[in-house]
Amino acid sequence: MQNKKINIAVISGGLSNEREVSIKSGRQVFDNLSDIKYNKYLIEITQNGQWLLKENNLMLDSKKGSTRALTIMHPRQGIVKNDLEQFDVVFLALHGKFGEDGKIQSILDILRIPYTGSGVLASALGMNKTKTLEFLKNSGISLPKFLSLAKNKKNDIKTIDKLILKKIKYPCVVKPNESGSSIGISVVSSSKKLGKALRDAFREDDAILIEEFIAGKEVTCGVLGNSKQTKLLALPPVEIISKNDFFDYEAKYFSEQTMEICPAKITASLTKKIQELAKKIHDLLGCDGLTRSDFILKNNKFYFLEINTLPGLTEQSLCPKEARAMGISFGEFLDKQVDLAMEKYGKK
Repeated sequence: MQNKKINIAVISGGLSNEREVSIKSGRQVFDNLSDIKYNKYLIEITQNGQWLLKENNLMLDSKKGSTRALTIMHPRQGIVKNDLEQFDVVFLALHGKFGEDGKIQSILDILRIPYTGSGVLASALGMNKTKTLEFLKNSGISLPKFLSLAKNKKNDIKTIDKLILKKIKYPCVVKPNESGSSIGISVVSSSKKLGKALRDAFREDDAILIEEFIAGKEVTCGVLGNSKQTKLLALPPVEIISKNDFFDYEAKYFSEQTMEICPAKITASLTKKIQELAKKIHDLLGCDGLTRSDFILKNNKFYFLEINTLPGLTEQSLCPKEARAMGISFGEFLDKQVDLAMEKYGKK
């Protein structure tokens, strides 16, 4: 890392249904970045799309002091003025749409600003659950049976029920194709519960994914590194035990009964296996920085569910717990992500 202080902007907030989780991640990142290594700045993307710089290193929820709206790109004239050029690197603490889907990454690429996490293609691919599964279908990685549907008046419940019975069977999992934090996901045991599950999923996205429900252990594993550039480091996996049907939004952020065991209580050989799978998926998708891949373990076989290309960094988040289990402090964990961002752009 350079001897002089690095000017770093932490961006959180955003337009997605994961906005509140993003704000928590942003606070956690901002507070734990080293004051010795960095000149820290906090940027909130508001729900109407403004980029607000919180002056005097204010917290996102602070009501004191003032804020300044940043100029990113002129809507008709392109890059006239770029207020982000004062920063050496951006730490992305965004989640969901316009955070993990490649759109914010494309803006930063145009402005030539290094940022943490994956690039445009890997971000867009990882966000699209159906495309991720289709991409990995012939890679030797075990996947649940699945089918995808776009919002269409022709897709009545009877037709969808027949498709499920033919291709997947009940119980099944209905989820939005592009959404995070398990919002809009339902486990459906019969056709009687299908209508509500479809409405909940379509409320979050215009496309949905219907997957085979695999009963087993929920295990997740983080990976640090830039594909094809640095050595990939797999973190200790976490076993998730939820009292709910699955690790849903309520279980992730509010339930006191959810157990997150790190390292997971699985054999050494299974630990190695999930770590190798997580690294393989990170590499195949061309991911950079930090990712977290979710799996179901059944009969000593891991079934891949989805990848998170900007995992949460709140007090309850899984990847910081995985890093801690390796003896990596939260501040060091953030440093590693910043280093990978700078290295990716040849700034380190």
